[in-house]
Amino acid sequence: MDAKRTVRRGVELWNARDREVFLALFDESVIWLDEASGQQLTGRDELGMGWYDAVMASYPDREVTDAVVFGEGELVCLQGRLVGTHTGSWHGPAGEIPPTGKRIDAPFAQVYEVRDGKVTRVWNYGDRLLMLEQEGIVSLEKLFAAGAA
Repeated sequence: MDAKRTVRRGVELWNARDREVFLALFDESVIWLDEASGQQLTGRDELGMGWYDAVMASYPDREVTDAVVFGEGELVCLQGRLVGTHTGSWHGPAGEIPPTGKRIDAPFAQVYEVRDGKVTRVWNYGDRLLMLEQEGIVSLEKLFAAGAA
């Protein structure tokens, strides 16, 4: 399977909530790096528990929409939107965020390195502030108003 097809298949499996087959697309020693937080997950098991399971628990109805996949050779970019409702607690490296019941629709991009049909590395770029705003956890409007006072 070529690199772009591997990433497109990943989007299909993510949206189908097929955890085991989705994770099988990743190399046993995959490295996943969230560029905004610096969080790094190493290995398929850690990726499953630290990313897939965390997102699934927080946004059980989540899906990737508006997916665009492009690239050349081993490097592929996925641009899309993560859409879902925050009905479960988010457990991340910075702590827990209780469910807000609010819907998110957040753009993201990921760069994948794919070798021999397996994803070996992922660089994740997402707008965490936008998600927190959509969930009602942070308000830039209030923050700026408080700063002007």
